[in-house]
Amino acid sequence: MRKGFISTTLGLLSVALMVACGGGAATTTSEAQTSAADSADAEELLTIRLPLPDSLAVDGLPARSYDTIVMGRMAAGERLQGRFRVVNTSDKPLVIVEVITGCGCTTADYDPAPLTPGEERVMTWQFDSRGRFGQQFKSIEIVTAERQCATVYLDGEVYIPQK
Repeated sequence: MRKGFISTTLGLLSVALMVACGGGAATTTSEAQTSAADSADAEELLTIRLPLPDSLAVDGLPARSYDTIVMGRMAAGERLQGRFRVVNTSDKPLVIVEVITGCGCTTADYDPAPLTPGEERVMTWQFDSRGRFGQQFKSIEIVTAERQCATVYLDGEVYIPQK
């Protein structure tokens, strides 16, 4: 009984996070190929606004932000991919110096060219569930030249299909 309660609670929390964070457009590889023709404007993508406000800085450290994309459930071996937006909200060019993923099962593509003021750019991520099982919580860190860091978490569950 306790195990079912925990699973239900985690599922509800994942849905709440997805609603609160604006979703994140996770798709399987085959779905992504179908939706590739769709424009980014038509999709509801998580939007990361950089640079971050100084109010997010703590104890003299650079500002950080955290958002979550809920991937949902997937069969072991599936590859999911999705996209999110990065928007330069300042009046100066924004330079992303590095994008760091938490492990080899997660990749993120980005264009290192500076974003002009007001420009938005779509970043693509991919999660490979081969060799994974259970709850997965992966990270993508976007580091700017100002040493600010916006972290996007990918949250999902990998299950082994019944034969």
